[in-house]
Amino acid sequence: MRAYLFFVILALFLSACSQNSGNGRNNDRYEKKIRKEVLTIAENYATNNLTDAKKTVMENGITTIGNDQKMYVIDPAKIFFGYIDSDTKNDAIVSLCPYQGQYEITTEHLIIIQTDGRLILIRSLESDMRILGIKDGIITAEVPEYSRNSPLFNCPSCWEVVKFQFIKGELIKTDLTTE
Repeated sequence: MRAYLFFVILALFLSACSQNSGNGRNNDRYEKKIRKEVLTIAENYATNNLTDAKKTVMENGITTIGNDQKMYVIDPAKIFFGYIDSDTKNDAIVSLCPYQGQYEITTEHLIIIQTDGRLILIRSLESDMRILGIKDGIITAEVPEYSRNSPLFNCPSCWEVVKFQFIKGELIKTDLTTE
């Protein structure tokens, strides 16, 4: 009787595990679809800001869009998903690295909100911050302690972690802590 009970419990356990893995595949497909939409929005943004733009996609997925004067580099690894606005729909932030000639200029962050089942670019902002993640409406980023014209701007230990909330179209520094 114990052996029979053991096999019934084992079968139930394995059945539950296989159902979860199916959901994981659906989540992977959903994230892949959303990631592709975000990349399309970023590419359209870059193309619309340039004249005679040419697009190049490398094997690792990094896309460059540019002309003789300016170029945008879009790295899929710099797309972050999470709840940004007050609803519970996944939104996104993608960071674009623009170059003027050979020199990197201020990073542009595109804030993309999901509204009515569609992703919509609602804000672009220039900032030297590096997005680290989004969780529960809190955007965590590293920001430089010194301005670009300071010799300490590129100091690796001169960056602080700051938390922001997106309120009424603006990133507002917050004192909330998340773990």
